[in-house]
Amino acid sequence: MSERIKVGVIGCRVGRTWVAGAQAGEATSAWAVADLNQDLARQVAEEHGVAKVYGDYRELLADSEVEAVGIATAPDVRKPMVIEALEAGKHVLVQKPHGRNAADVEEINAVAEASGKTLVYSYFMRHQEVNKESQQLVADGAIGRAYHARVHYHYRERGIGYEPPPGRDWLYRWGLKGGALGQHGSHYLDQAWFLLGSPRPEWAFAIAHSAFPTTLEVERHAEDYLSVLVGCAGGITIQMDTSALIATWEDRAWDLRLRILGTNGTIEVESTSLPEGKRHSGTRRLLGAIYTEGDEFIDQSVDHSDGDFDAEIADFAAAIRGAQRPDVAPGDALEFMKLLDAIYLSAESGEKVWVAR
Repeated sequence: MSERIKVGVIGCRVGRTWVAGAQAGEATSAWAVADLNQDLARQVAEEHGVAKVYGDYRELLADSEVEAVGIATAPDVRKPMVIEALEAGKHVLVQKPHGRNAADVEEINAVAEASGKTLVYSYFMRHQEVNKESQQLVADGAIGRAYHARVHYHYRERGIGYEPPPGRDWLYRWGLKGGALGQHGSHYLDQAWFLLGSPRPEWAFAIAHSAFPTTLEVERHAEDYLSVLVGCAGGITIQMDTSALIATWEDRAWDLRLRILGTNGTIEVESTSLPEGKRHSGTRRLLGAIYTEGDEFIDQSVDHSDGDFDAEIADFAAAIRGAQRPDVAPGDALEFMKLLDAIYLSAESGEKVWVAR
């Protein structure tokens, strides 16, 4: 293995952040990109000093200089690419959604295990140090017994009467893990689950609305609003509502309110951005018996960014070298995808659904 792992990225629209992260990292370099949109691929390569530009992803996989690959294509075409990359002897980082369903992830994991190569999945909120610190505080009992997470996340993804651009229609078709939850909200559902220590999901009860369908002619549109209650082992619960379009929130680009509730404190995460450029992201930790006499508790507040793609590449490189367990290992991805499957099945059926075992 070279001193700096040579990374190739397939899918430049979403994957361009990985290209930047690979080039900026001390342990990696961005060696090649592949995209059917050659103008985009050349633009990304020029911006970040990438040596090779390919149109066909198979050409990138055949490049013997490429040691690791980030695959950021659409989920309906991604699985065979991931499998081919592993079979070509490459370490692989998989963008979310990690597949169309848990069966996809399970198949990919089996191929990775047989290949002996490193497989890492993407959920970039896990890489922030502030979130790792908060998770450790919860694990250490700093907020007492953590029993519930409450997540509200709105992201103004589009407008009314939206016509999806070519190659992006999967985001608006039910069943491909796009929509308000799959596209953006799942980052924060995963963050809440991660902060709680990833307790085993047991069941889900969800409702979904497609109140503002796009111009696509489809059997069912992906959701623009979803609300879910999740039950986990040990009686822990997670409550979430997420939306991509609300008529009265036209001026708000995104709005996150995430709470981890404990018997002796709370972890609070907030992030808000407005179109005029005003934004704030931060974590507040209220540690101690807040409602006891005298209100003696510790109030910690930390401002931070909204995510860390550079850290995602650094985590990938460390996992390849065997320096650490990846923040999103194959087993984590499979468990979370089983939960997403249960959520969407519940939203379809109107019934409480048990997570597959």
